[in-house]
Amino acid sequence: MKRFKQFLLLVSITAILSACGQVSVDPGASEANEQDSAPEIQEAPPAEVVSDRSGDLIPDGVLISTGDENSLTFVDENGIFMRKIETPGIIAIDPEDVAITGPIVPDGPFPPVVYHQWTPNQALMVNDKGDISTARASDTFLALAGAPGQDAIAFSEIMLNNENNPHGFLYAAKTDDLGSAAAFFDLVDQPFYWALKPVSVETLSGKTQGVWYAKTAWGIGGVDLIFPINRGLYYFDLTNGDNKLVLDDEHSLQGISPSLNFAASVQAGNIESAALSITKLSNGQSTQYPLDPDTDRGAGWAVFSPDDGYVAWLEASGSMVSDPYDFQSRVRVGDAAAGGVIQSVDDLTVKQVIGSSKVTMLRPAGWLDNKTLLIEARGEDWEDVSLLRFEVTSGTLSEFCEGSFLSFGYQ
Repeated sequence: MKRFKQFLLLVSITAILSACGQVSVDPGASEANEQDSAPEIQEAPPAEVVSDRSGDLIPDGVLISTGDENSLTFVDENGIFMRKIETPGIIAIDPEDVAITGPIVPDGPFPPVVYHQWTPNQALMVNDKGDISTARASDTFLALAGAPGQDAIAFSEIMLNNENNPHGFLYAAKTDDLGSAAAFFDLVDQPFYWALKPVSVETLSGKTQGVWYAKTAWGIGGVDLIFPINRGLYYFDLTNGDNKLVLDDEHSLQGISPSLNFAASVQAGNIESAALSITKLSNGQSTQYPLDPDTDRGAGWAVFSPDDGYVAWLEASGSMVSDPYDFQSRVRVGDAAAGGVIQSVDDLTVKQVIGSSKVTMLRPAGWLDNKTLLIEARGEDWEDVSLLRFEVTSGTLSEFCEGSFLSFGYQ
């Protein structure tokens, strides 16, 4: 499904490029912004912000896709089915396409779910207590991100301007305001034309304070593409309009912690031989985790435990298109404070747990608690996907549930 989504995105962009007429852009973006592609960015880490992320940040459930093109499933922290959420038209969906926009209330109604619909028309949709509505028509949607347990969303679109150059837009909104939201930042990134991707939202007392974002490659795909291709990390402060560079474009962002204290990255342009590094965002201090000796495709897809004690990431070797097939993936876990790798799970071990003759991909999905990692594993058939529970202190690996990871739910 992920590969199909990349194909559809490429088709959509190609169709826009082929159009003879002018391409419409966000009405809130000025002509000056289209022509001036060098926005003012402060080259300094953001000041520490007292935010709503002061709780334990331990999930109270997991939103998953079981392959149904019209619904998603929410399971509790033990992988037990809780409810089905109707999401018609999704076709292909991944974590950048969906957000739970409110707290999980025990025995209460499920909070609204915002998701990207592909058919019959592309749009951001909302399922609010079973009532499904179109929040925003958008055939140029790229990605969204939210704040844990809150109604705070950031999303991006990419359009083509009158010179057929990609023009990225960032938005911040509550669920009810998605349709009317105007871009707070836009960029024509000459000469490389990166798109804009939100990665997290900062809030305080229920109000959005700012948006963390990266520049990202767009309209590309391929069966042998493993890790996200990003550049830099930025923080746009919505309270005063400051746009701050946190990690420069030598960093390819691979993850940000739920606490917003750490970011993980690899050296941009050198992904297949670059080790994973984590950076403490308040002071820029970095820790690097050398690659496994068998890794020749690099590292990425990093996720942090709720208390920032651990970081987990994917390393890979070989190719998914080789004949004979020789692709191998391994999930490694490092100590975020002291450094060093403390655990590793490879596809040979996972095969025994899921009962498959081949594992085509592993990916760390997130943390169920401060010591329990959720790993997504795909079998010989790419659509045969399961989530596994990995206890990092004991090294125990067990089944969690069937399906692919999309998002956590929080009280």
